[in-house]
Amino acid sequence: MSEENLLWRVTEADSALVASLAQALGLPPIIARLLVNRRLSEPDAARRFLDPSLDDLFDPQCLPDVDRAVDRLALALERGERIFLHGDYDADGVTSAALCLRALTALGADVIGYVPRRADGYDLQIPGVERAKAAGASLILTADCGVCAIEAVAHARTLGLDVVITDHHRPGPTLPDAVAVVNPYRDDCCAPFKHLCGAGVAFKVLDALVSRVQPRFQRSFRLNALDLVALGTVADVTPLVEENRIFVAHGLRALAEGKKAGLRALLLSTNLLGKTLSAHNIGWTLGPRLNAAGRMDDADLAYRLLITKDPDEAEQLAVQLAALHDKTREETSRVTTEAMAEALLPAHENRRVLVLARERWGKSVVGIAAARIAEQCRRPVVLLSYDKETDHYHGSARSYGDFNLHTAFHACADLLGRFGGHSASAGVSLPSANLEAFTDRLHDLADGVVSLEPVTPELAVDAEVEGGEWTFPVVEQMELLAPFGRENPEPVFVTRGAMALAPRRMGGDGKHFRMDARLPGLALPLKAIWFSNGDWVDKLTSGDEVDIAYTPKINEWNGRTSIELSLHDMRPAT
Repeated sequence: MSEENLLWRVTEADSALVASLAQALGLPPIIARLLVNRRLSEPDAARRFLDPSLDDLFDPQCLPDVDRAVDRLALALERGERIFLHGDYDADGVTSAALCLRALTALGADVIGYVPRRADGYDLQIPGVERAKAAGASLILTADCGVCAIEAVAHARTLGLDVVITDHHRPGPTLPDAVAVVNPYRDDCCAPFKHLCGAGVAFKVLDALVSRVQPRFQRSFRLNALDLVALGTVADVTPLVEENRIFVAHGLRALAEGKKAGLRALLLSTNLLGKTLSAHNIGWTLGPRLNAAGRMDDADLAYRLLITKDPDEAEQLAVQLAALHDKTREETSRVTTEAMAEALLPAHENRRVLVLARERWGKSVVGIAAARIAEQCRRPVVLLSYDKETDHYHGSARSYGDFNLHTAFHACADLLGRFGGHSASAGVSLPSANLEAFTDRLHDLADGVVSLEPVTPELAVDAEVEGGEWTFPVVEQMELLAPFGRENPEPVFVTRGAMALAPRRMGGDGKHFRMDARLPGLALPLKAIWFSNGDWVDKLTSGDEVDIAYTPKINEWNGRTSIELSLHDMRPAT
């Protein structure tokens, strides 16, 4: 067997808190421990977590400038003004724009939606403002962009256009001179939860607007909007806790119903229609297809899918997105392979931040490739593509560990053109002449934060158990902690001395691993699957004892229900 390559870090839990919570809520101790591990030891907080309610959404007025935004939008509705809706080209951007268009149209607004191509550049820019003016709009509403669009907003004012910004990207030191800038990351924001995606911020503004102008329709607005909010929230990898958890828990149920023509076609094209959906389905299947439009062609394809009411058009658009998704995967594989080869060159061996640049790397997939390389090299990565026409590099960055990209890029502002994003992911452009200086400065900024010494990656483990705990009621109750994602990962357990029976390959290409695992305390073995680890068949003999890290799940297949183990790691029994 291979050497251990993951450090299993078992979370210590206060046994008294676990026992108290289990008694207060009538929960099995293992479920109570999971809640305590997630800092939910108070019964009321744990109860709200297990049963997320729309009634627990915080008041939109907690966000800065919501009143100003609602005042201006309500005035536009009253006067019959044309509203120019400006979105963004990623999944969060198109869901935000679709949400705004659907809600404003339902309120009787005269609204024109626009999502730029990636080649047009990120954010509200002067050409976008000119487009709004030419369309006869008097108000621009942004969705998932605009907080750094100082020049574009100033230009809009000279043309007599008002601008209302809804965005969740980190603001710069100066805000645009807009009628309203609704952004949870403003310094003056008092919201109890700030980690919203663009669709979440747009939802807040629209929720307040509906409450003002059509209060009797507020609940129906919420129920109709949450499928799109869930899509944007998960696709943008926001923390699935607190308010985002409410959005996604309810949004997944709404999404599964497939009431919108475009979402129904998307589910049908991915074989998910009629199935219970999870955040994993959005993050790994639906979100990537929406993103593929902006990456490889025109984000308007995804936007049209989300707003169409025509089933035939929806079906055609879903087919196009599937083809673009396949194309994205091929291009991403190529760029990742080439960039990884460069990352491993001696010249980068002692770089705390990997800045990799080449002409042939398409801007559309460098973000995905950067994330993969950061994970493998365990260092922050900036992946850049060269544009001959402008003599600039454009690309994306992904962090690793505690390195804050947003702070670092602000410290490099004198070397950069446009940049923006978050602490863990960001976009950037810079003149080619500044590439070396940018690379050196990032290296210096990472001193003391990013280590060049080999670091053993850790696997967070919720508890070490024997296996007798795994009954159907317990595993079913574990699903109450879903949706799982960032800051609320799937529970992971370790069992030592499990017997590996009948190890074999699985899948058409034998890429995956399967065995029957007999856990101490259980009379019958459980099916255990480890994706992308088929080579473990060559390291095991039936009857070997192993220590395993896994997540237990309920599996339904051909009318049969069973408990199945999803493996995360395995090693010889100790």
